Amino acid sequence: MAETNGTNGSSSYNVPLWINGKEVTTPTTFDVISPSNSKLLWHCSSASTDDATAAVEAAQKAYNSWRKTKPVKVREIFLKAAEIIDRRAEELGSYMEEETGAPDIFAKGFNVPSTSEMVRDLAGRVSGIMGSIINCAEDGTSALVFKEPYGVVLGIAPWQLGVAAARRQ
Repeated sequence: MAETNGTNGSSSYNVPLWINGKEVTTPTTFDVISPSNSKLLWHCSSASTDDATAAVEAAQKAYNSWRKTKPVKVREIFLKAAEIIDRRAEELGSYMEEETGAPDIFAKGFNVPSTSEMVRDLAGRVSGIMGSIINCAEDGTSALVFKEPYGVVLGIAPWQLGVAAARRQ
């Protein structure tokens, strides 16, 4: 009989990749084990080189329109994200507790609330991040500096990999 968890009631759940706005479930998975009780929480799809390439290509397409998004719209998106984090704080904190073994006071009392605060702070900084006016050395002149996103970056954080390796030793 499968163990249950807060996600969908079954440790047989396979967490998909998210590529180009679609869930992608891969044939290769890895187990997500709770470090606090060693129970199987769920399985997670493993990304192949092709999956990573597809994700980068999809992100590049999205980047081409995102970079043209007006600061007021970007701010609205970040504020909506902060609202969602606040509304789902209990759920998100529970995932953190299960997956990392973090104590309740850290997960729900610090980490999740701090995340929504940082997202709101970022939303408030959007206009300044987009550009600024600089006074030049010559009187009566100034320069306008436009800041644009650099582009797509692929980052891989091996969180569970380290936990799994330590568990095997």
